[in-house]
Amino acid sequence: MPDTRPDTIFDAVGRMATTADAAQYLMAIVDVAKRIDANMTERARIAAERDKEIARISAASQGLRDYLDRVFEERRELHRAFFARLDKAIEDRDAETIHACVTGIVEVAKSSPLNNIVELRNVWADPNAVIEI
Repeated sequence: MPDTRPDTIFDAVGRMATTADAAQYLMAIVDVAKRIDANMTERARIAAERDKEIARISAASQGLRDYLDRVFEERRELHRAFFARLDKAIEDRDAETIHACVTGIVEVAKSSPLNNIVELRNVWADPNAVIEI
């Protein structure tokens, strides 16, 4: 006589499924749920990495802005001093000082505040570097 107990046989997709089939279906559902959980965990890890990199870029950007602000501020004062001396030398018709001021202005103009960017990039690339802003 066939097993007609409701907990061992049920109708599934037009055929009678056994308890063993039900166990396989349950395992398939559990496997899918595990993959979904693993995918969600991976997405969370990726999001955390993204947030970490965004914070790193933001800190680097702020550091570079601060650096450039300081360098250009120093250069601005240097330029002002050179041009003030140049104006005074022109007024006094001091050719030697005029030449020295123009040479100084040209030298400052030739040196870029970004010449040290390689060193700055190496510091930012080092995850163990301590950077004070």
